[in-house]
Amino acid sequence: MNRSILLLALLVIRFVYAQNYHPPVDIPIQLSGTFAELRGTHFHAGIDIRTQGKEGLPLRAVANGYVSRIKIQQGGYGKAIYINHPNGVTSVYAHLQRYSPEITRHVRKKQYNQKSYTVEFYPEPDQMPIKKGALIGYSGNTGSSFGPHLHFELRTSANQIPFNPLLSNGNIADTRKPIIVQLIGYPIDGVINRSEEQIQLSITQKNDSVYVADTIRAIGTIGFGIEHFDRQNESFFKNGAFKIDAAIDNTPRFKIQFDTLSFDDTSEMHKLIDYPLYIDANKKVMQLFNSHETPVAFANYTNNGLIDVEAGAQLTYTIKLSDVVGNKVYLDIPIEGKVEEVWVTKKSPLPGKMIYPKRDYMFELQDFSLYINQKTFSEPTPLSIEMDGDTLNISNDYAYFEKPYTLTLEKENTPKGAYLALKRRKRWGHVANKNKKGQFSAKLKSTGAITVLVDSIPPTIEDQKKISNRWISLEKDIRFTIDDKGAGIGRYEGYLNDKWVLFEYEQKKKELTFRFRDPVKLKKTKHKLKLIVWDKVNNSTTFETTFYRKE
Repeated sequence: MNRSILLLALLVIRFVYAQNYHPPVDIPIQLSGTFAELRGTHFHAGIDIRTQGKEGLPLRAVANGYVSRIKIQQGGYGKAIYINHPNGVTSVYAHLQRYSPEITRHVRKKQYNQKSYTVEFYPEPDQMPIKKGALIGYSGNTGSSFGPHLHFELRTSANQIPFNPLLSNGNIADTRKPIIVQLIGYPIDGVINRSEEQIQLSITQKNDSVYVADTIRAIGTIGFGIEHFDRQNESFFKNGAFKIDAAIDNTPRFKIQFDTLSFDDTSEMHKLIDYPLYIDANKKVMQLFNSHETPVAFANYTNNGLIDVEAGAQLTYTIKLSDVVGNKVYLDIPIEGKVEEVWVTKKSPLPGKMIYPKRDYMFELQDFSLYINQKTFSEPTPLSIEMDGDTLNISNDYAYFEKPYTLTLEKENTPKGAYLALKRRKRWGHVANKNKKGQFSAKLKSTGAITVLVDSIPPTIEDQKKISNRWISLEKDIRFTIDDKGAGIGRYEGYLNDKWVLFEYEQKKKELTFRFRDPVKLKKTKHKLKLIVWDKVNNSTTFETTFYRKE
């Protein structure tokens, strides 16, 4: 993160620390996710507030301000709202089920003007003023959400950099200390307990504040990693700690504090965890040392966080974990410098061509061209690249792509419905259609099998409420289940009495919904409905019917 940007964010944090924000929900706040905790591919940019496992809870503005941005998308934050406040802070509310009636009026106008469910716009400051505690919407599960909750953020308005909302929120009771689950030793260029490979080390909890590891015998350059979690009162979710310090004989080696981070930083999670262990066992072990050419920007390392152990040395490595209210735990690791016979030798490197950072690579195999640029990887990464018939296989389950590589396939005389597909975790997914140059071209950030598949089967449309030729005056909406077994759903359009109407698409449920009086008002009693659904290679299905309704 740029130093001046970080300074601005920290100044804003200090200014708002004592602000008396209104809670964004009417129920007691319980967290299912904390700021900057480790997620699958990123650091979490906000906090997740539980909504009792259900949708539709009222959401409140935390302070006076105005709606500065509305964004609706299929993935990501789903339905989201951004509110700018006079103190230079923006509050963000994501995964909403719906907006308040007043905000919905503005949203519907944009959606009907653009004839699109997905929209993004930036209202003027006087368009939608908001009072502290005012209703702004209802909690939901839209976008890339895997259960009902509110994703909440505080950002510095000037640069939209998020900071930890818990720094300015005294509404959450927390007297519980972080928990250390396991300790891993990493012989970077050395040996730990007769092993040249990483090794789990035994630890004992002495009391609620202190853990002690069994004395380890080591020689050479080593590092450590920990798996940990933190919980607030009345919560069973395992969240991340706020601050971690590590020192060798009281000399600092590593420090990280999650008070703020930029969105450029959020994609660097793989640099801070044992990424292969995460892939193999879904364990998030934070490494307290740096093995990358460019370290995590907001972590502080001395000697890259590593310890040099000489024969005869007697050292103590201490790790301190703190949560945001100051609850702390300590882990002491006694180290004895000792040369011993090695029982577990270092594994052979993974097969494949070694790809180094800051170098460009071009591979050509049959009709495929594969371009890897100098920013694709942050550390040397082996890739196995080979053809199997008409399929290109790129292999290395542990490869982390910081930037995409470019794949191009020259393929003539492909049938209608042909598309480039990528197979990961035993499932094929659509990547690209043929472009105007007659090529299949895509930017990818994963390994897998890549080939051309053909989809000639159109999507399916199922009328959930069986509205054909029925009176439905008492229904609040009409719903359809749409699905496609090949390339996947691409787009859709709905028409009522020959006029475009808004259908909301909930991808996880495969559901399209049209809501009456939102904002269309029906004057007649007999109505014609037409729904067209296309897949990603333009196969289409049309559903047409007549229904009766009086309003």
